[in-house]
Amino acid sequence: MAGRTAATTPRGPRAAWLCVLAALALDAARVDCGQTSPDPVYLPAALQLLDAPEHFRVQQAGHYPPANSSLGSRSETFLLLQPWPRALPRLRASYPPFTAQQVVPPLVTEPHQQPAPWDVRAVSVEGAVTPAEPHARVLFHLRGQDWPPGPSSLPCARLYATHAAGTVHGACRFQPSLGACVVELALPAHWFSPGGPTRAKLSYTLEPAAQGPGGCGPGVDKDPGEQLLSVGGVELRPEDPPQYQEVPLDEAVTLQVPDVPVRPGQVFSATVLLRHNFTAGLLSLRIKVKRGLQVTAARLAQPALWSAKLDRFKGSKHHTTLITCHRAELLEPDASPPELAEFLWVDFMVENGTGGGMAVTRPVTWQLEYPGQAPDAEKDKMVWEIVVSERDVRALVPLAEAEELVNMAPLTGVPQHIPVHLVTVEAGGALAEVTEHIGCESANTQVLQVSEACDAVFVAGTESRGAEAVRVDFWWRRLRASLRLTVWAPRLPLHIELTDSTLEQVRGWRVPGPTEGAPEPEGARGCRLQYQRAAVRFLVPFAAHPLDSGHHLTHLLGPDWLLDVSPLVAPHARVQDPRVASLEGGGLVLVGREPGVTSIEVRSPLSGAALGEKALAVTEDRVSLLELRVQPVAGISLALGRGTAHPGEVTATCWVQTTLPAPEQEVALALWLSFSDHTFAPAELYDREDLGLAISAEEPVAVRPAAPGEQGAWLRVVVSGAGAEGSPLHVALHPPEACRRGRHRVALASGTAWLGAPPVPTPGPALPASPAQSPLPTEARGGGARRAVGSMGVRSKFEQAAGAAAEEEAEAEAGEEEEEEEEMVPTARRVTELELGMYALLGIFCLAILIFLVNGVIFVLRYQRKEPPEGATDPASPQPHNWVWLGTDQEELSRQLDRRPPRGDGGCPCESAARGEAPTQSADPSPPPGGSAGTLARKEASGRRKRVEFVTFAPVPPAQPPEEPPGAPAVQSILVAGEEDIRWVCEDMGLKDPEELRNYMERIRGSS
Repeated sequence: MAGRTAATTPRGPRAAWLCVLAALALDAARVDCGQTSPDPVYLPAALQLLDAPEHFRVQQAGHYPPANSSLGSRSETFLLLQPWPRALPRLRASYPPFTAQQVVPPLVTEPHQQPAPWDVRAVSVEGAVTPAEPHARVLFHLRGQDWPPGPSSLPCARLYATHAAGTVHGACRFQPSLGACVVELALPAHWFSPGGPTRAKLSYTLEPAAQGPGGCGPGVDKDPGEQLLSVGGVELRPEDPPQYQEVPLDEAVTLQVPDVPVRPGQVFSATVLLRHNFTAGLLSLRIKVKRGLQVTAARLAQPALWSAKLDRFKGSKHHTTLITCHRAELLEPDASPPELAEFLWVDFMVENGTGGGMAVTRPVTWQLEYPGQAPDAEKDKMVWEIVVSERDVRALVPLAEAEELVNMAPLTGVPQHIPVHLVTVEAGGALAEVTEHIGCESANTQVLQVSEACDAVFVAGTESRGAEAVRVDFWWRRLRASLRLTVWAPRLPLHIELTDSTLEQVRGWRVPGPTEGAPEPEGARGCRLQYQRAAVRFLVPFAAHPLDSGHHLTHLLGPDWLLDVSPLVAPHARVQDPRVASLEGGGLVLVGREPGVTSIEVRSPLSGAALGEKALAVTEDRVSLLELRVQPVAGISLALGRGTAHPGEVTATCWVQTTLPAPEQEVALALWLSFSDHTFAPAELYDREDLGLAISAEEPVAVRPAAPGEQGAWLRVVVSGAGAEGSPLHVALHPPEACRRGRHRVALASGTAWLGAPPVPTPGPALPASPAQSPLPTEARGGGARRAVGSMGVRSKFEQAAGAAAEEEAEAEAGEEEEEEEEMVPTARRVTELELGMYALLGIFCLAILIFLVNGVIFVLRYQRKEPPEGATDPASPQPHNWVWLGTDQEELSRQLDRRPPRGDGGCPCESAARGEAPTQSADPSPPPGGSAGTLARKEASGRRKRVEFVTFAPVPPAQPPEEPPGAPAVQSILVAGEEDIRWVCEDMGLKDPEELRNYMERIRGSS
C-alpha cells in the first residue's frame, strides 16, 4: 500500500495543471468569440489639406488604422503648425471620380465662444499706469498670416478695460504691412484710488472693418461678456514711480539720472547725491556734452550751507561746464549712518531737431575733482548716454510669425526659419519697424539660433534637443525685449512601420517578367510568381524639455502620438540589399524581389548616421489569396472636427455613399486583398498591369464598363436601371492575360459587393465557397442571366511609374503544366476565430489524454516486477511471520562459510537460494519445502556498517510429509541479492556451522 500511495501522489499536480490549461483554453475561445478585433482595412481614399503651409498627418502608436475605420470609411488626424493662414485651409477627400471638400472650422477655445477666423497675439505694453500717464496700451498681432497687400480683408480689434467703476473700450485696425495695431485706452481719473493700487481687466474681441474712425465701427458701451478673449490686467497706481538709475562717482558722491528717452526741447534734470559723512569743503564737477545738448542751471538743495559757481567753455565739438561748490562753514563729521541726501540738481535742455526723426544717443561725461589733486592725476569719469528721440517710444516688441517650431532639419538637412520683426510702440498708438542698430542673442544655441541680422530665428539640424519657452533677447538703444518660442525635436530612432514585414509568394499569381536571380536569354518571354507588397510609413515622436532643464519631457500632442514624416524622409530611405526587395512609389511601397533577409534604413543627410532601421524578410513560402473585399463607391461624404490637445489638431472622417441617386450612376469599386497569412493589402499597392479584374452582374443590362476617363481613375462601372438597387456585383481577380496558361484559368480570388443596401430578408447570391467552382466572367450562364461586363486593371495609389516588363525564357511545356498544376489550386477557406478557439481546445484535451496514458504506462511498468507472495493467493492461509536479523561481524561469517562442506553434502540453504536453486538435502529423503515465500532487503552505508535483513516465512501447505520434525518451519526465500548478502544472513542468524543451520531450518519447518 505504501508503494501504491507513492505512485499515485504525482497525479494530483498533473490533474491541477490539466484543469488550468483547460480553463485557459475555454477562456481564450470565449474571448475570441466575444471580442473579435476588426480587420486592418479602410477606405483607400486620399485625404489632403489645401492652403495649409505646414502640416503633418499624426497617428497613435499601434492604432492604425483607427478603430472607427472600415472598408467603407477612413479617419485621419492632421496637425496644422500654422493653423490660421490667410485663406482658411480646406480638406479634400477624393476617390476618383468622386471628390468632397470642406473648410477647416476655426478653433473655439471656450465652449461658449464663437469661432475666430484669425490667430491673434495680444501684448500688453504697460504693466502699470498712473494718473500722470493714465493710458493702457495693447499691441495686437496676426500670427502666421499671409494676407494680400490691400487692407480690405483685415479685421479690427476692440479692447475693453473693465473696472469696478465701469468699462471703457477702444479699437484699432490691423495694418497691412505688419499685420499689427495698437489700442491706447485712456482710463478715467476716478478709477485711481488714493488708498492703494487697484487692477483693471483687459480683454478684446475681433470685429469686421466698418466705416468709422480708423476704419472701425463705434462699438457698444455694454460689455459683450462671453465673446471676450482675455489679455490680462493692468495695475492702477495712485502715483508715478520714479524711473531713474543711480551711478556712483566715488565713495561719497552718487549720480542719479533719468532712465527714459527725452524729446527735443524737453528740459530734464540729473541729481547729485552726497553722503552725510562728507567733510570736504570744496567740490568741483566737470560736465562735457556734445552739441545739441547744453547745461542750463545748477541748483543747490541746501543754499545756506553751500554755494555754487557755474562756468561754461564752448568748443568746436564739445561744450564743457564746470560747477564749483564751496561749503559755507565747516561742520563736525556726522555720526549718523552714511545715508545719501540730495545735494545738487543739474538742469539740461535738448535742442530741437535730431536729424531724421529716429532716436539718437548723446553722451554726457561726468568728472569729479577735489582740491590738491595733481593736474595729470587719474580722475574718475562716468559717461552717461541720453537717448533723444522726436517720438515718445514706450516699448520694443518682437513679432514672430509662429510661437512654436517643429525641428525637421535633423531628418531632412534643410534649415527652418521663423521671420522676426522688431517694432516700437509710441505714445498715441503709433507703430514703427526697427531694422538698424539691433542686437540679439539666443539663450540656448543647442535648441534655437538667431540670425546675425536679428531678423529670424532658425534651426540648422545640429541642435541636440528641444525646449519649452526658449528665450531670445533683442535690444535697440536702451530698450530691451524677449521672445519665447517652443522648439519640438524628434526623438530618434525613427519608427518604420510595414503593413507586412514578411513578404511571400502568392500561389497561382503569375505576372510577366523574368524570375528574380535567373538570367534572361535574349528574346525570351515568361512569367514569375508575384511577391506580396507592403505599405511603408515613417513615424517619429516629437518632444521638448522643460524650461528648468528637468528630465520630464513634454510631448507634442501626447506621449503616444507620432508624426508621419514619410513625405520628408522617404527620399532618404533605402533597402540595404536591393536584390531582396526595393522601394517604389516614392519610397512608400515595399516590393519583394527574391528570398532573403534585409532591412530598410534611413540615414541623416547631414552626418550620414542611421536615423532608423527596420528588418524584413522575403521567403519562398507561398500564401493564397482568400478573398476580395469589394466596396462600391457611389459618392464621398466628409466630416471635420477640431481636437483639444493642440490648437492645430484637425480630425477628418470620410465615408462612402452607397445609394444610387441617378437612374444611370457611375460607381467606383474599392478593393482589398485578403491573404492566408492573415494580412491585407489594398489593390493600389500592386501594378495596374498585374491585376486582371473581371466584373459580372446578375441583371444582364444593369452594369456596363465605364468609359475611359481621366488618368488615375479607378475600376469603375456604370449602373443603370431601377432594378440595379440591391443587386449583387461579383468581382474576380485573375493573373494577367499573358500568364494564363492552358486550362488553369481559375480566379485567384473573388468577392461580392451590393449595389445600394443588400435586400432584406432574402440575401442575394452567396459567394462561391471555392474560386474553382465559380463561373468565369467571360462566359455566359443561365441563358444570359449572368453576363460579363468587363475586365480591367487597377492603377496604383502611390502613382509609381510602371516599369518596363522584362521577358523570361520560355519554359518547357511539360514543366509549365506541372508547375501550374501545383500553383493553380483552389484557395483555402479562411479559418474563423471560433474555429481557431475550438482547435485550441481540442488540442488541450488530446494533450490531457496523452499525459493520462503515459502516467498509466509508467505505473504498470513500475509495479509489474514486484510479484505478490504465493501465500497471499490462498485467502485461507494464515498470515506469515516476519523475522528480523541484525549482525555486524562480516569477517567471522566469511570464515564460517569458507569451512562449509560441499553442496552435495548439504550446506546453507540461503547460499543455494542465492544461486537461484531451491534448498535441498541430499541425505534427507523428505521432499523439499513448498508453498512458502519470503522477501529479503538490505540497507547499506559506507565502510563497516550494520546490516538489516527482513525475512518473511510463510507456513507450509497442509500436504507436508509427516516425517518432518514438528515445529520446523518451511522456508523458501526469494532472494534478490548476491552471495555476499547470503553469507551475511547466515552470520546474523547465529549459525556458525552448516549442520546447525540445517537442523534449525528443520525445526522451523516442523513447527509450521
